[in-house]
Amino acid sequence: MDSEEIIKDYSIDDIINYRSLSILERNDFFYLSEIPNIYEPFLINPNYYSFGMITDGSMKIKIMDEVSVMGKNTLMVYRPKETFKIVEIEQGTKGLFVLFTKEFVNVQMENIFTLKNSSFLSYGAQVFFELSNKDRNVLHSVFHSIFYLLDNAIGNYWETMARNLTSALIFQTEFILKGYIDVEQIHISKDEIVYRSFNNLIMQHFKHERSLGFYGEKMNMNPNHLGVIIKKVTGKSPSKMINTLLINEAKRLLKSTDSTVGMVAYALNFSDIHTFSKFFKRLTGYTPVQFRGLPDLDLKN
Repeated sequence: MDSEEIIKDYSIDDIINYRSLSILERNDFFYLSEIPNIYEPFLINPNYYSFGMITDGSMKIKIMDEVSVMGKNTLMVYRPKETFKIVEIEQGTKGLFVLFTKEFVNVQMENIFTLKNSSFLSYGAQVFFELSNKDRNVLHSVFHSIFYLLDNAIGNYWETMARNLTSALIFQTEFILKGYIDVEQIHISKDEIVYRSFNNLIMQHFKHERSLGFYGEKMNMNPNHLGVIIKKVTGKSPSKMINTLLINEAKRLLKSTDSTVGMVAYALNFSDIHTFSKFFKRLTGYTPVQFRGLPDLDLKN
């Protein structure tokens, strides 16, 4: 890699803004079937996962010092902190790509998808997969079907559909790529293992346990050290991750059940209604009662 090359930390928002794309619903998930001719003249250090294919035309991608050509049979996969640079896009190039953060697929209590040690999304797996014609055609069909459903998702169900459809796309892609991956090359860092263990634990206990000490004890780790690792891997503090789960569950209970605000506060182990209401308003801008009265169409984000 040339020492003078510029490397920029990049989010999905940055992709959308730089290329003047029309944002759909969220800033932690995006999909596209048109490849814009505008692209960054610098190395991108993404904080998101992305994978996809070219359906017409070609792209030249630089990874480290090597430039690769991405054609019709190539599936490209990149992961957070795997830097790359687009060198050239052939005029009229089209493709199918999905971009998403780890939080987007992991945030739900249902734990829709957990990144696996031997997945095509794992570090150590290759960036480019040269597919057979048969596998390429199958994946094209899967991408098109899922993008059609996303384009026609209904109202306030869009977020749930997007997560489940993304999960389906990941599983189908992994099934196809099983024969292309050298599992001996795949590795996972110790910090990533700590994050996954912590994430699984908070999924199970967030309703009743918010203390980092509790999770540190469960994992036989110093809480402060645990906090540093989680921040390093995710960019978020452990408390923010727990609060995200709490607020999503509170929203669900307020909107989909007849539970009183007091009952919701009790279910989430708040000491009283006042403490819960103050917490809820700080994170959402609404009191629980105000939120419950909002029209569902206002709740996509």
